[in-house]
Amino acid sequence: MILHFMDNNGICTIINADFKNEQVTIENKTDDNLHRAFGVNETPSWADFEFFLEDRCFPRTRDKLKLVLKDIGVDHYDPLTIIRKTQGRMAEDTQWIEIISE
Repeated sequence: MILHFMDNNGICTIINADFKNEQVTIENKTDDNLHRAFGVNETPSWADFEFFLEDRCFPRTRDKLKLVLKDIGVDHYDPLTIIRKTQGRMAEDTQWIEIISE
């Protein structure tokens, strides 16, 4: 899977995620660590990738979680499924995730 972590200025990080082998590689397109998907980490682990995905979603502990999931058309909490629906957009910033290929 190829994902682009974006902001208003374009692509910040290209993420290549191999779900079969649980490996991830990245290519940062900005020098601004605050806008990179993994900050200063140039070699993220699979656990880092999973944390990144969940960090771009609303929390698992959100009040009335089932209602929020229903509102976006998701039947259970799965960060990748949620990102497919929300593009990982957060109210606190102007960044999002674009899934390029699966």
